[in-house]
Amino acid sequence: MTFKKGDRVKFLNDTGGGIVTRVDHQTVYVENEDGFEVPVAIPQLLRAETAESTPFTSTADKPFPADVPADAFQQVVESVPDYIDLAGAPDESNIDTSVNVLLAWVPQRKKNGKTTCDLYLVNDCGYHIMYVAAMISEGSYRGLQAGMLESDTTIHLTQIPGEDLKQISSICLEALFFRKGAYMPQEPMRYELKIDEFYLMDAVNYVTNEYFDEKALIYNISEEYLMNEIENAAREMQMRFESQKKQIDGYVPEKPAKKASESDQEEVDLHIEQLVDNPKAHTPAEMLDIQMRRFSIALEGAIRNRTKRIVFIHGVGNGRLRLEIHRALDQKYPKLRYQDASFKEYGYGATLVILK
Repeated sequence: MTFKKGDRVKFLNDTGGGIVTRVDHQTVYVENEDGFEVPVAIPQLLRAETAESTPFTSTADKPFPADVPADAFQQVVESVPDYIDLAGAPDESNIDTSVNVLLAWVPQRKKNGKTTCDLYLVNDCGYHIMYVAAMISEGSYRGLQAGMLESDTTIHLTQIPGEDLKQISSICLEALFFRKGAYMPQEPMRYELKIDEFYLMDAVNYVTNEYFDEKALIYNISEEYLMNEIENAAREMQMRFESQKKQIDGYVPEKPAKKASESDQEEVDLHIEQLVDNPKAHTPAEMLDIQMRRFSIALEGAIRNRTKRIVFIHGVGNGRLRLEIHRALDQKYPKLRYQDASFKEYGYGATLVILK
């Protein structure tokens, strides 16, 4: 069977259909009525009508016989349920309940010298994923792909020319996790990956990895999503605690504690937005170096000025900056004591260093 870009097709094992947008080996990408680009294996498609484009020939051994009734294909489609029956499925042997989902950029250098970025979704865990991926540009969403990704597999989501990256603000991924048979449920995930065209086009940021033969820029979105959820939960817990405290009968507001003088305690904000004018112009490694240099200068100054305590606000994020600060204190300042700063004032995002 011959397929061409622009052909209108129907799904053999599902309801609906769409228009062929591109062909990649044995996979045809179809834009459905909702605007999503769905990858479909060649044998799972039927042509509804044809438009002019570059032909593609299926590797199927035999075409469908010419004497099949015209409504036969429609009958087949209608007989297939539009859901996955998991009720009678046997339990899957993998009992690992961890979730590990990644988005990966892989650059491709074209013959004309231009670079494109291929975006992949990696399911590196024992759960299957029902996913929806979309591009966000100027507040508007445009579907990229939707489908099911089995455990320990990877799928290509889209390819974006380098010159088009500046038109996209972020990639949105929504994921639902499940297994066949009995399993431990996981919270659905919604994650937005911000697009930084300068960062994506810098070859230094692509590294050797275990998922691709080529160097790739990999984001572990499940880890970042978890850290964001922890930060939000901590913020909500603090708000509930303060609200409940005010409702206690006979509650008398606490007198504000005497504020330490500037010579007693100093506060240093290490958020990159406070240190440079244009954070997007720097790679993560450069931003971390800037933050650590600011940490060292501030700490040395506090020691010289005989400051008693200094608070470094590093935020929660992925925990890398906090880890580097604690490592530097352990290695370079072993005599100094440090601890998490006041949760009431800073949540989980600050470290207090006691100098005296």
